[in-house]
Amino acid sequence: MEPELLRRQLPSEITAGTTGKRLRGSIPYNAPANIVERGRKFVEVIRPGAFGRALTAGRDVIATFNHDIGRLLGRTASGTLTLTDGPDALRYEVELPESAADVRELLARGDLRGSSFTAAPIGREGDRWKGDYRELLALELFEVGPVVSPAYPTSAAELRSGGPVILAKLLPAALVGLMARSGG
Repeated sequence: MEPELLRRQLPSEITAGTTGKRLRGSIPYNAPANIVERGRKFVEVIRPGAFGRALTAGRDVIATFNHDIGRLLGRTASGTLTLTDGPDALRYEVELPESAADVRELLARGDLRGSSFTAAPIGREGDRWKGDYRELLALELFEVGPVVSPAYPTSAAELRSGGPVILAKLLPAALVGLMARSGG
């Protein structure tokens, strides 16, 4: 049975200018979001530690712009994307490539308002439903990055000049291949 893939987009705050080389974002814990998916309305919350598996050695998570794998921004395997778990959020930081000058400009101008992630609940213990309330407890993380249209009510992202998501039904074939290679 294939995992249920989920994609969620998070509002962001951009605080730096266009000379930034690093993008920082977060996926908040304990922040309820109103979700409409396949005609069903429900409240969803990510619990602290849900992304613990993403932080294990050997996992390759990618950062993209607007979930487009053709717009790769970084990845954990190359060291251009780092993930850090905290009590209030999973944080990500990506070293933006020169080819992402448009992303830097859009972030600096405030045109991009969100971070996003692609993940899947891990086994039967990955999520828990109580009526129209869903808790995400254990998630396999595949992708993070800036997006145009956020869905979650809280998150943070900033563009920095100094030297860490989304749940979906379908992923492009290349991302599915990445999942297979990383043991997901």
